[in-house]
Amino acid sequence: MQHAAHHDPGRGRLLTEAVHLDLGPLRLHLRTDGTAPLRYSAPAYAGFFSPAAPRAGADPLVELSVDVVWGTSAVPARPPLWQIGQSWAVWEAGADLLGLAGFHGPASAFFGCRVARDLSRAELAVDPALPGSVPGRMESPLRYPLDQVVSWGLLSRIGGALLHAAVAVNDGVGYVFAGRSGAGKSTLSELCHAEGWRILNDDRTMVFRRGGEWRVAGTPWHGSGRFAEAAEVPLGGIYLLQQASENRLEPLSGSPARLALLDVAAVPWFEDSWAQGILDGLDRLAGNVEIRRFHFTKTPAAVRTLTIRQDALRADACA
Repeated sequence: MQHAAHHDPGRGRLLTEAVHLDLGPLRLHLRTDGTAPLRYSAPAYAGFFSPAAPRAGADPLVELSVDVVWGTSAVPARPPLWQIGQSWAVWEAGADLLGLAGFHGPASAFFGCRVARDLSRAELAVDPALPGSVPGRMESPLRYPLDQVVSWGLLSRIGGALLHAAVAVNDGVGYVFAGRSGAGKSTLSELCHAEGWRILNDDRTMVFRRGGEWRVAGTPWHGSGRFAEAAEVPLGGIYLLQQASENRLEPLSGSPARLALLDVAAVPWFEDSWAQGILDGLDRLAGNVEIRRFHFTKTPAAVRTLTIRQDALRADACA
């Protein structure tokens, strides 16, 4: 088995909690030996990163400590369990999963993250030869795509899911616009923003339950609109996007609703226990939250259609 020095991070090093990433209901404690300060300078991560105490807000529903060290990551000779082009891949590594990203050359990667299948521990190695590295500083070590992959496992533990979706907030309630690339998530986000709505994200959104209530949170993994706000709000509904010549909402329930959610959800098929947790959460989501297909035009009239539906929902709730 080929793997990097980070697979034994405790080799005489005292690792202490240094910084935190709060991603919706998830909290990642990134621990280093203190020799290189750890920072997240990218604007997308600004609201999610805390250099000392975790940021104020709702308590996390699940947490994971990640030991971060400098080290190289060898690419295993065996085939991966899952691979997305040259972006990232996951291998089985005994009782753990090994995720690599930033491949360079035939046998190494700039980032290597080894995670216990039960999410009891994680170890991340960052190659000191990473282009753009600043001497004496560790910049954004756990970043896209590996932070997103780890989030799938953590969300599976609480029956949540990461959706290919934007989330727009109106009167304190979040409405999710879901669809694959090109469906119009960023377009509709811009239209809603122009009408005074608050946009938490325009491409990747977390849905989960807190205290029996379905919630939705923004993430740092934004789309072309670059909306990325670290906040969570009650979930009002999920709209599957379909560009059309008119604006109308088509109700979905039962199997059609579940299949529509599955089409836009990130499911970690490479690990059965993670996948099952996500699937169970999607099943509950389909039974608890309004799901509609939104046939929409790229005009402000689309936002008015949403507003009319939300007014109707509020009227029903007050009746």
